[in-house]
Amino acid sequence: MNPTDILFPILCIGGLGIVLGIGLGFAGKIFHVEVNPKVTEVLEALPGANCGACGFAGCANLAELIADGNAPINACPVGGGALVEKIAAIMGAEVGKTEKRVAYVKCAGNFSDAVYRYDYYGIADCRAVSMLAGGGSKQCAYGCIGSGSCVRACQYDALSIADGVAVVDPEKCVACGLCLPKCPRGLLEMVPYDSNVRVACNSRDPGKVVRANCKVGCIACKLCEKACGYDAIHLENNLSRIDYSKCTMCGDCVKKCPMKTIKIIDEG
Repeated sequence: MNPTDILFPILCIGGLGIVLGIGLGFAGKIFHVEVNPKVTEVLEALPGANCGACGFAGCANLAELIADGNAPINACPVGGGALVEKIAAIMGAEVGKTEKRVAYVKCAGNFSDAVYRYDYYGIADCRAVSMLAGGGSKQCAYGCIGSGSCVRACQYDALSIADGVAVVDPEKCVACGLCLPKCPRGLLEMVPYDSNVRVACNSRDPGKVVRANCKVGCIACKLCEKACGYDAIHLENNLSRIDYSKCTMCGDCVKKCPMKTIKIIDEG
């Protein structure tokens, strides 16, 4: 075999590789996109959970948006005030007022206090149970189903089921909000961490119906509303609701509630 028969293809392939390499080098320079150095800094500050609680496609996407000024510095609900301060320093922005919030389950109807029609044994999924006849075994159509869909949604071990009702550990909750859409009855809401007064009920039934369903449900008596000297609690659709911007945590509404529906959470 003639040596040129082997050498020629090798030279052709090598030359083609050199030409392609040079072409790619030029293309890289032509199409090079400058990366905002703040993107990397913001991304390193973010928790990296990629939970989507900010409403964007993960931490990397949020970092780009914050660095480019297309998302607020407090867009991540997971990191709290400390994270906002870090990002504010990176972006050269003012922190402003930040308020830590936590999830709360608006139900206290446990096995002892709520009326159950039957014992349920089956799939542990609140949405599936809510579609059963009567909406599940609990007689109250607004109460916690207790099958733990919210618990499984939480990445921070902040939720648990205690005596048939979901309970939030405020020290572990990062306010990501992933648990909220998992409850088919809308029992979870975000409340200020520093305010410890809670209405532990979600029922909009008339008082007579509530009494028949639960020992600790709101009966729409308005005694809490009359007791509050700060206009912080009002009856809406048969249910007491707290305006946390006005609440001073004086506890007068707690003392007046005949059903013990309104609670100071650190006292049980």
